[in-house]
Amino acid sequence: MSIKQIKFERTGGFAGIRLAAEIEMNDLQEDQKREILDLLDETDFNELPEKLSGKMPVPDEFVYSISVISDEREHSVIAGESSLPGNMQPLIEILERTAKRQMRGSV
Repeated sequence: MSIKQIKFERTGGFAGIRLAAEIEMNDLQEDQKREILDLLDETDFNELPEKLSGKMPVPDEFVYSISVISDEREHSVIAGESSLPGNMQPLIEILERTAKRQMRGSV
């Protein structure tokens, strides 16, 4: 699968500060691109349901929205921090770092 873009958004939290980015895969350095692709594979991202939810909502938790856009399809997942599978944490961390760099103007 040839991934063209990832849309990432983090909302919620105590301060309610939104972090969002549209990450163009061709704009990333090769090692960043490879790391993201590997993490998407490790989490079986395309097999995840569109909404991951826990039993009870957690006040002030972050909510993540990730959309992976390829030539063939777009798959989106929305999840509260408490309902994220453990193997998604490294993916969330690299997408947050990339989004913060993008907001500062340096990808």
